[in-house]
Amino acid sequence: MPELAGKAALITGGAGHFGFVVARLLASEGAAVALADIGDAERLERLAGELHESGAEAIGITADVTREDDCERMVARTVEALGTLDIAVVNAGVGGPVARIFETSVEDWRSTVEINLTGAFLTAKHAALAMMPRRAGKIIFVSSRDGLRAEPYTGAYNAAKHGLHGLMKTLAIELGPFYINVNAVCPTSMGSMGQGATTSLWYELKTGKPGASEADFDAWAGKQDLFERAGRVTAEEVAEGVLWLASERSGLVTGHALPMDAGWIAKRGG
Repeated sequence: MPELAGKAALITGGAGHFGFVVARLLASEGAAVALADIGDAERLERLAGELHESGAEAIGITADVTREDDCERMVARTVEALGTLDIAVVNAGVGGPVARIFETSVEDWRSTVEINLTGAFLTAKHAALAMMPRRAGKIIFVSSRDGLRAEPYTGAYNAAKHGLHGLMKTLAIELGPFYINVNAVCPTSMGSMGQGATTSLWYELKTGKPGASEADFDAWAGKQDLFERAGRVTAEEVAEGVLWLASERSGLVTGHALPMDAGWIAKRGG
């Protein structure tokens, strides 16, 4: 029998690449899924249709996780359509500016923290309220290696992800009496590291060498972890960590951040 048969999962940022990979994996293990995203309704409907074609029950929900009324409606719609909420994958987020702290604008700071931290708080809050009466559930935050060890030039992102871990641990303590597991996955960079002008700036800040090509950057980035996988870790690999935390196999695990970083943190003495 599939591991998640009879379960219902909500995935925020579900229209993005990683969110949809997670949704597809959970659906393949029997879960009914709700894809929530601030993106257009047509794309969500199309992605939900892809899951339907594979035999899964799926819906799309347009929602802005920085708005509490949207988060409340998003959870209510999931329960209404799927009958329950067993798993919440709190995935919606943004990378934030590539800049030194003293060069970061307050607008960039606020938007990064608002989406990555406040949006996670509002999503988890309303997911928890739906799960508590049933005294069961799994809340999984999608964090980052930068939530465990800061690196320069992404200060707003680092701060938001470190705050996310404080939120996760607090929620794990508060929801423990309700038998709700609360954890996070902390991946390294997934997919191509190439980001045009942002790549060039990042490479220059990191190495002091101006004018990097995407190939230069990828070659450098690939050596930043123990397995030389940085930038080439796949979303499918990281999604397996989400599945494990969503399953009963991780029933004794709560309040933890799971590094999926190919040894990036260990290489730095962490």
